[in-house]
Amino acid sequence: MTRPVTLLLVSDDPDLIPEWRAAEGGLADLRVLAHFADSQREALRLARGQQPDVVCLANQGTAADFEAFVGDLRDAVPAAALVGLLDRRQFDSGDAEAAFVVGAARAGLRDFVRRPLSSGELTTCLRRVTEDNGRGAQRPSRGGRITAFIGNKGGVGKTTLAVNVACELARRAPGRVLLVDAALQLGLCAVMLDLEPAVTMHDVVTQIDRLDATLLRELAVTHDCGLDLLAAPGDAVEAAAVREEHLSRMLAVARSAYDHVIVDTFPILDGIAIAAFDRADEVWHVVVPTVPTVLGAERLTGLLEGVGVERARQRIVVNTSVPSHAGQLSPRDIATRLDRDVDVVVPFCRAAVVACNSGRPVVVSVSRLNWFRRLVAELADLITARAGALSEANA
Repeated sequence: MTRPVTLLLVSDDPDLIPEWRAAEGGLADLRVLAHFADSQREALRLARGQQPDVVCLANQGTAADFEAFVGDLRDAVPAAALVGLLDRRQFDSGDAEAAFVVGAARAGLRDFVRRPLSSGELTTCLRRVTEDNGRGAQRPSRGGRITAFIGNKGGVGKTTLAVNVACELARRAPGRVLLVDAALQLGLCAVMLDLEPAVTMHDVVTQIDRLDATLLRELAVTHDCGLDLLAAPGDAVEAAAVREEHLSRMLAVARSAYDHVIVDTFPILDGIAIAAFDRADEVWHVVVPTVPTVLGAERLTGLLEGVGVERARQRIVVNTSVPSHAGQLSPRDIATRLDRDVDVVVPFCRAAVVACNSGRPVVVSVSRLNWFRRLVAELADLITARAGALSEANA
């Protein structure tokens, strides 16, 4: 299972950006989200906010300055692989270049790529430094796990499942789970939790330049079950101020602050949704057993692959949002049409409908023997098990 590689390129050479654009198109089966910084200060700001997987940096300043900068980067983004950009124009001789490579390797750089950038060398380097098999240099844990919930239409129970799964995970690990309401203009997570947040995602945007794990926790609203909520903005005007890069940064910081980050999205494949999917380890597609919804789900799964959410990161949950009736599609029918397995089937539950009105999620209001709650726990188990497997792979 892979996510897009987040890359930070650091150089004061303006030619690097068009050089990257030319090489980017030839990256073989590798999706990269690139950010650029032309100064060490900007690089550290972006590194703290975006938490990139890889940082490519050019030789700038004296050897002591470069070593100090590398140390600052390792503090800002400890899980990133640091890669040197080698440009022969910056060195007086081959000996000077060799001395730089040796010093940079001692400072903590794991690999090097030459300029002008080539697609083949970049592909090889990025694959090598982002391997998760534990060979070579040891990397710290990638932090928490991000799980996004989506639907191709409203009314499929996506928000209900996202809220209940988040509550279930928080019940197991209070204070270690964040629910992000990324349905910006029509977010309902706060309503379903009977919360009236004084602080929303809009307030986070106003402080985005200084956002870190501590500030994010301060801006989140805590529910009685131990869940933290980053609420959607209060109105459409405030929602319009939240851009894709803002959400991407929030999720990057959230990964470092929480064990699990659950993201509820709006049923539109826009830039905000794609920003959430780019950061997500898994995307759970909520489908109800009706023909129009399943046909829409079929189209959406293909669109997701088109924007970089490969099949390995997609999961299907069938939510039976109405009582069983004659002619209802079976999970096997849905799996056949979508050409992929159904991971979880959630039964119809009147308590879930009542919970939407009361603001008391099923997970915190009914017995553990309730079928809906048991299936929510199963879904949470799957998310937790995959998080554990990822941690073992990185150990």
